[in-house]
Amino acid sequence: MVNSYYTLRALAREWHADLEGTTVRDVYSQTKNELTVALSGAEQDWMVRGSVQRPFLYLFRRPGYHKARRNVATLFEGTIGQSVAGVSIADRDRLVSIELGSGGRILWQLFGARANAFHVAPDDTVVAAFQRHDELTGTAAPEPYAAPMPDTFEAFEDRWKPSRNKTRQAVQSAVSLFGGDLARETLHRAGVTTDAPADCTAAERRALFEASMALREALQDPAPVLYGAGQFPDAFSLIPLRHREDEPAERFDTVDAAVADFVRRTLAEQHFHRLYDPLEEALESAAEHERRSAERMVEELQSESRAGRYERWGHLLMAQQDQVPDGAEEVELPDLFEDGAPVTIPVDPAKSPVENAEHYYDRARSTRRSREEAEGRLDDTIEQAERAEALLQALREIDTLDGIKAFRDEREAELLPFVERDDADVDDFPFRRFDLGEGFEVWVGKNARQNHDLTFHASQPYDLWLHARGVPGAHTVLHRPNRDAEPGKRRRYVAAAIAAHYSKSKGSDVAPVMITERKYVTSPTGADPGVVRVDREDVLMVEPGLPE
Repeated sequence: MVNSYYTLRALAREWHADLEGTTVRDVYSQTKNELTVALSGAEQDWMVRGSVQRPFLYLFRRPGYHKARRNVATLFEGTIGQSVAGVSIADRDRLVSIELGSGGRILWQLFGARANAFHVAPDDTVVAAFQRHDELTGTAAPEPYAAPMPDTFEAFEDRWKPSRNKTRQAVQSAVSLFGGDLARETLHRAGVTTDAPADCTAAERRALFEASMALREALQDPAPVLYGAGQFPDAFSLIPLRHREDEPAERFDTVDAAVADFVRRTLAEQHFHRLYDPLEEALESAAEHERRSAERMVEELQSESRAGRYERWGHLLMAQQDQVPDGAEEVELPDLFEDGAPVTIPVDPAKSPVENAEHYYDRARSTRRSREEAEGRLDDTIEQAERAEALLQALREIDTLDGIKAFRDEREAELLPFVERDDADVDDFPFRRFDLGEGFEVWVGKNARQNHDLTFHASQPYDLWLHARGVPGAHTVLHRPNRDAEPGKRRRYVAAAIAAHYSKSKGSDVAPVMITERKYVTSPTGADPGVVRVDREDVLMVEPGLPE
């Protein structure tokens, strides 16, 4: 990951020589949740850009200086004009600083639910904060916490957690600065295939420890790689990964260049999905709706006309008024049109036989009109369904940002009946999001790919994971602002109702929703995106719906 400690450390080392001696020219934000520090040098200007918006936290730089002319305020005004003494990172912590000649610094905190950026005074108090400025100004700056890293096998053993679901997770617990890919690489290089950490032998654990130490040594001399084919990368790695050696890969000479390219292409991918996903969802829904409407029309037209039945009931009531008792809710009369066979007719006890007959004549006329309208609408409905399906098929052939932009522009008129054109003006946050107050939020995936990203990349182990039980539906996360924050009963039920709403249980009066901490949700080996295994769960019974 581009915001791992090892990547940030490598960036700080590469940047130090270039940025030392530059001057802070400007500090501003023209992209939501992203802070830019513009630096002027004798030979080169730089923009250092950092995002504090989960799930994609990043820090990278670009040459030059570009700022929108309007509606972009200057931030951290006390830093403007100060010289840069260097770039540093806290020991084994993701706190990156642009050190200022005055003794202060611009500090990025690139982890957790409250990632942020600060102007910090020489006495380590916050002069200004990018997020939650009023709350944090004048408080102590974040203090570094050196993540424990085992340098001996004994220390590795002490941190080994056999209770974890997978051996990979136990490696991440033992070697706390390793993310998922480095943990997988550790298993690969150690030759350990045992799935459950409790089943790992002492020899396997020692092999894992030695592989982790070899990786830590390799990380001292980065050789960055981007993995994946096509416009959008699958993964960034600071070193070549043997467990990915069969995948398409692009190598870079510097970490700086690799990170900048990965961030640029990942932001393009997010933009792609903000344009693509609403179209796909709308066209899928439209095609299904129109097809079902057409099927109902065909079924209606193929069945015996209800208009004839209502008209016959009206005739029978008019012809046999004296056979209808007062206050009856139904009456059985001989069918004068079918050899006298008895027919049961529902009637309104508050109406006379004549009024009931007139009611059925009205229903016959109305039904006949509806049938005629259905006959006229059927061809249009089928044609509309075919148009939606053709657009959907064309959309699914697009896999680039330029392609989706061109598709939306060139086929705007065709798309208009199915989607609203303002769906691109959305929050940069990739998931559906609902604010429940006090830092609690509900995040909902929009498709299988997003479900996987939400569950295994964006959420924290202590977040609550929800899914409608027994039916297809979206992965839903009740995000906690920190591991000790308790959402309470009301927020749990609101989150469960949201999860049920975005599932096949949406139309039910009440639906079961499973809820568990995200750490109990795993992805089976080789499973498709979005397929999970839940080891522990509670069930909430809720009415599907969205908060008002």
